[in-house]
Amino acid sequence: MRKSFFLLPLILLVGACRTGAKSAHPFKAPIGDTTAIIAGIDTIGITKAQVESLLSPMVVQIAQQAQQTGQSFDVVAAPLRRQATAQLLIQEVVAAETAKQHLVPDARKVDSIYKAVTAQFPDSASLMAALAKAGDNPASVHEKIGRQVAANTLMETALADSLKISPATIDSFYKANLDKFSGAGQVRGRHILLLVKSPADSAKVHKEILDISAKLAKDDKQFSAIARAKSEDPGSKEKGGDLGWFDPKDMVPEFAAAARSMEPGKISAPIRTQYGWHILQIQDRKSGKAPALDSVKPQIENMLKSKIAERVVPGYYRRLLKAHKVQFLDEAYKEPTLMDEPKPASSIANEMKPAAPKK
Repeated sequence: MRKSFFLLPLILLVGACRTGAKSAHPFKAPIGDTTAIIAGIDTIGITKAQVESLLSPMVVQIAQQAQQTGQSFDVVAAPLRRQATAQLLIQEVVAAETAKQHLVPDARKVDSIYKAVTAQFPDSASLMAALAKAGDNPASVHEKIGRQVAANTLMETALADSLKISPATIDSFYKANLDKFSGAGQVRGRHILLLVKSPADSAKVHKEILDISAKLAKDDKQFSAIARAKSEDPGSKEKGGDLGWFDPKDMVPEFAAAARSMEPGKISAPIRTQYGWHILQIQDRKSGKAPALDSVKPQIENMLKSKIAERVVPGYYRRLLKAHKVQFLDEAYKEPTLMDEPKPASSIANEMKPAAPKK
């Protein structure tokens, strides 16, 4: 099954029934929502309460930023409210357009996605508890996934011509990025980090890292267990120090030098960096041989489509919003980039045209 790259947020909480008193505009709020309508499409109104609901997980961060910058909460929240309004309008207009075109999601695809999502839970009790906490149940999750699948079908159909990638473009991209596909220079490794938090800690931490180094010299099979118990790198500690594949040039100089020079399987002596003391083991190195073009064609095609989509999708949203007569009742909630055409820029065709042959 080909993955779609149109990832609208899976929170299409669009009420099927809306109500509202007569007013100068045609928009109706969700049942029970008495807050002001600030924008709308067709007869569907977006309210202040809906916007604030999207912002609720960020309230603490907004308050902290306001305190740090000396601004009011509302000043810091204003751009986020505009973005939330845009998100809600896009969700509504996409749902309206899928209904207008009578797009019905493939039940098998919906069920497949549901199974993949719910497989993350160890048992049905854990799943049901998580759904209940989110105010959901299996039926409501199926419905949301169905709306997402229908939305993706709408986008893929509408933009099919714009997203065609020629074989020449794929070939050009492959040749221009051979080093990335080959992973030249990349290594896989794991490390143990003891932080030096102050000059007073330096001698103590150095002694601890030497003790660990001595243990590993006797039995390197202890590496993962020691990393889980002693390492102070939160990103790799629980994975036994595993850093995955990385390019040494992305690391601090002392660490990078060791990573470049070590043979796979060897364990380094303690390495001092600006963070503290490390012990590194390089487990593997990529050969630098690029995979065959045919094996990465789907990957390249999706990458290029995603790049094109970044440009053409906003334009498609603008056309939909205009067709469904978007209106802002409160201009403070209007996100300019939602409706404004982008400024002229270099075309995607120029960016991805076949490379000129080398002389």
